[in-house]
Amino acid sequence: MSKPLIHHRTAEFGRMFTSVIEDMQFVYRTKGSVLMMTASGTGGMESAVVNLLSPGDLTIVCSTGAFGDRFVNIHKAFGLKPVVLSFEWGTAVEPEALRKTLKENKGVKAVFIQHTDTSTGVVNDIQTLSKIVHEESDALVVVDSVSGLAAERLETDAWGLDCVVTGSQKGLMNAPGLAFASVSERAWKAVESSKLPKFNFDFKLIRKSLADKETPWTPAISIVAGQAAALKLLRAEGMENCWKRHDELAAHARKLLKDKLGLPFYAKNPANILTGVKLPESVDGTKLLADILKEEGISIAGGQLHLKGKIFRLAHMGFITKSDIEAGVAALEKRLVGAKA
Repeated sequence: MSKPLIHHRTAEFGRMFTSVIEDMQFVYRTKGSVLMMTASGTGGMESAVVNLLSPGDLTIVCSTGAFGDRFVNIHKAFGLKPVVLSFEWGTAVEPEALRKTLKENKGVKAVFIQHTDTSTGVVNDIQTLSKIVHEESDALVVVDSVSGLAAERLETDAWGLDCVVTGSQKGLMNAPGLAFASVSERAWKAVESSKLPKFNFDFKLIRKSLADKETPWTPAISIVAGQAAALKLLRAEGMENCWKRHDELAAHARKLLKDKLGLPFYAKNPANILTGVKLPESVDGTKLLADILKEEGISIAGGQLHLKGKIFRLAHMGFITKSDIEAGVAALEKRLVGAKA
């Protein structure tokens, strides 16, 4: 990423672009289209909504945290009125609740689901949920895997996932700034008929540029370079080994947290991306994490929205190692052991 910039309409960039797209197909486990956009993960989420839907379409959004709610807000921003299937934060989507909602709402165009949600550290059973959607409807299965891809098992083609969006900065081990979307053949049919407004995120324009080994607009060239390098690491490791590594990182983190701190975990259905831990009421969580960042240089996330100051979220995804986790837990232990609930 620190190398001099190259022009994005050159053969050199084209080779790098092609390697990123092909390696993303490997990570997604798909033979279908993969599109790259210069955007945050939220941009990827918006791209799925505006390219697959038209005004008046009926959708279901399953929400298990702040990012499920974000999908709802994106729908509303474009005048859509989704059926919202909400679950208590820290709890996964209940499969039979989704089945019941599909039975009660005929003609659903798409179902939007979080793979993992970093606000709570929860993981959803995407394989089972997708199976239910296909059994009960013709709806598209749209998955936000911004934080889940490459950290939790995901099989785009085998599980019948029509559009999976992700971002560069989590399991893909890169800086923020790129969003990706896998698009199935069923999803492309919806793209062709979609009437919601879009320009920057127009899947048809992005797909047309694939043949020229480029994006329709100026990309974040340095971040593309970083992504190409990170994806080579993932390809060399293999996805099965990558998923196993995240299993082991999560187990290591939770054993340390339990043994050293003894505080309750937040999520009832915990993901491998991070572990949320409830703080004692006597502890100012915001100050705790600010002190650790200032004094040890270790960044640990706090709670979001109504959980601010009440939990911390220890990450163990992407390029994080066991020694990183141990350093974070040690910094927490130094300040929390002996704190009263």
